[in-house]
Amino acid sequence: MDEIDLAQAREEAHLAASLAARRPKVQSLDGMCIWCKDESVVADTAFCSVECDEDYHKYRREQRQRIS
Repeated sequence: MDEIDLAQAREEAHLAASLAARRPKVQSLDGMCIWCKDESVVADTAFCSVECDEDYHKYRREQRQRIS
């Protein structure tokens, strides 16, 4: 193996570790927005709008800060 192969192997290992460590994706179980629960979700999301997404994540951040 030359230096390029070693660098590529390190990069792939780093990428695999980063992907494994990421938080699980928020999903809607019933197809309705998980924040307002009034409207159906946009494809590949758990929210009906950007506003609901932002409000949900803001709320979650605030909850984590209160516990810590």
